[in-house]
Amino acid sequence: MSPARRRHVDGRLARAQETRRLLVEALLALVDEGATAPTTRQVAERAGVSLRIVFHRFRGTQGLLVAGVALQSERHRSILFAIPPKGAADLRIRVLCRQRRLYFEALTPVFRVAQARPDAAGALRNLLAEDRSRMRHQLAGTFAPEVAARGAEAGDLLDALEQALGWASWRALRDVRGLTPAAAERALAYTAERLLG
Repeated sequence: MSPARRRHVDGRLARAQETRRLLVEALLALVDEGATAPTTRQVAERAGVSLRIVFHRFRGTQGLLVAGVALQSERHRSILFAIPPKGAADLRIRVLCRQRRLYFEALTPVFRVAQARPDAAGALRNLLAEDRSRMRHQLAGTFAPEVAARGAEAGDLLDALEQALGWASWRALRDVRGLTPAAAERALAYTAERLLG
């Protein structure tokens, strides 16, 4: 490929990526403003592009919503930093539960919108599976001494921690029970203390 042709292709790719980013940012802005079911037309208008571009880049609302959840996850992933497996377990629990609160709350608005669309369920499952894996790895590292001390039951403890401190528990506490973020965080910490105690 000639240098001129390569520059042309690279420019097209850069413009396509920028358009994708603008569309996802437009979606997230609408969700932040309270839109519970933003349409592709609203997103296109907010991004300043044609409706056809939304379908060309994302094949409709489903792909756009999943991209929104993925972008929020990527943006806030640094919240889930590694916690050294030393010191008092209750302090590690508090730090981990605060991280989870901040992370889950950052993703919840766009996740709720995406989850309301049945056609996005499969892609969301895949995305959340990656998050679950990352969070399980963090649990195993943060509580390595406590998990190892359980011997043959180590895997069971890690499974219980993963379930108790994961997305599903957070959503049940927030959306089903109606707890505030602070109260939901306390509930996670209480459960973790009992499991690890």
